Amino acid sequence: MKYVLLLSFLFQIGIAQEENSIPVEDVFEVAAVDYPPSFPGGVDNFYTFFENNFKKPDVPQLLGKLFVSFIVEIDGTLSNIKTIKDVGFGSGLEAERVMQLSPKWNVGRKNGKRVRVMYTIPIPIQTK
Repeated sequence: MKYVLLLSFLFQIGIAQEENSIPVEDVFEVAAVDYPPSFPGGVDNFYTFFENNFKKPDVPQLLGKLFVSFIVEIDGTLSNIKTIKDVGFGSGLEAERVMQLSPKWNVGRKNGKRVRVMYTIPIPIQTK
């Protein structure tokens, strides 16, 4: 009988916790969260990080903008990194490689809780 009561109590605690938390499977758009994720030190630091790690294609006078999407996980790591607009010449794959090198981001929050957030960032590309 003690075990039945204990299991019942633990089950009720689990239900109460589920009602007070946001499921980890949910992925939010940036506009749907209270605090969006951010690169450590801000967007300027992101572009510096990217520029320092991105190997530009050997194509003269290439000018364009990449768009890379990813999920900022609740621990700040990036997942589901995908190029959604490419300028060609392997730049999309290279951008994905660089994003995999990214340090952990500051996580997004909704209702005071860490949440997974889908993020898309434009990245200008220019060669000489």
